[in-house]
Amino acid sequence: MRRLQHGTAGEAGFSLVELMVAMVVVLVVMSGAVTTLTNTYRSAENARGIIDVNNNLRIGADLMVRDFIQVGQGLPTGRVVQVPNGAAALQIQRPHPQGSTCTQWDAGLAAMPAVTVGPGCGPVVNHVATDMVTTLAVDSVLDTVPVNSFDLVAHRATVSTPAQATGGLDISTGSGDDVEVGDLMMFTKGSVSALVYVTAFDGVQTFTFAPGDPMNLNQFADPLNGTVNDLANTAPTTANSANVSRVRMISYYLDNTIDPTTPRLMRHMNWGAPALPVNQRGMTVAFAIDNLQFTYDMVDGVTNPAGVKMVAADLAGTGRCAPNACSPNQIRKVNVYLAGRSTQTFSATKRFFRNALETQVSLRSLALVNRYQ
Repeated sequence: MRRLQHGTAGEAGFSLVELMVAMVVVLVVMSGAVTTLTNTYRSAENARGIIDVNNNLRIGADLMVRDFIQVGQGLPTGRVVQVPNGAAALQIQRPHPQGSTCTQWDAGLAAMPAVTVGPGCGPVVNHVATDMVTTLAVDSVLDTVPVNSFDLVAHRATVSTPAQATGGLDISTGSGDDVEVGDLMMFTKGSVSALVYVTAFDGVQTFTFAPGDPMNLNQFADPLNGTVNDLANTAPTTANSANVSRVRMISYYLDNTIDPTTPRLMRHMNWGAPALPVNQRGMTVAFAIDNLQFTYDMVDGVTNPAGVKMVAADLAGTGRCAPNACSPNQIRKVNVYLAGRSTQTFSATKRFFRNALETQVSLRSLALVNRYQ
């Protein structure tokens, strides 16, 4: 019995106290490891969220700045281009976001400015009305090319080749200067200009601008002014006396219809494909952008007001330029406010990361004067 008892005592395990102490130590170590892992995950998630929102803001702002720098480039004196106008003229249609009330240029528009403002013309996001803007600039790839001939009955123009005129261009080589349906072309002759919408291209050197285009640019009725017919019949009427340039009309606005949970910044070139729904005619350039605001610095020769919103009162003469009306032709700088959020919520707070970016862009072709010209 003594031997049996002695052997049993030698094989005894941990006591209850030892076991509890060991468990506490293990729990403390595991708790520290889990806490460290959680903090590391949240730090990485935090970094991803901040990078996400900042990248979207940066991409959107960079693209707008690039386009704004070129606003007015290549446009005639005054940085405007004439459009059909008169008592019988149809209103020119403006590119716009889905659901916008700003779908036309003002009635009686005789010349389209380099900058068309749009305060409150964008969608309401988070109970805030957003802005839009439309700009014009000449595409340097197809700029000031002589026109060999007009066919005013068929509403066509034939571009001169290098063999036909100095500055002529072959627009059927498959390069960036080729004309496509939907392009906007500006004819100029002296101080006269006209803007048309290309409805067909023969694949060689001739493009058509038939009536009934979606923007109502192709109007030719006799009582109207600012038409291609007016320009073609203005002396001289010989070959190569008129020039043609391709115009880039770019609109920026927000869209919250494609994905209502994630507003996006849209860059809308010209009119876009008419067969597509309105909200698919532009190109998404940044996601999770929930505010877009523009103000403008003006030159009116008196007070030169800055930060003008260009609301109805400003345009009517009772606002910032009073007693005169502010005009888009006085715009020299654009102030951009862009606000965005991350595409995913932060797991700890269930909220989005948010940030905002502000920048000012001088419209080079509007703000600078070449004194040597």
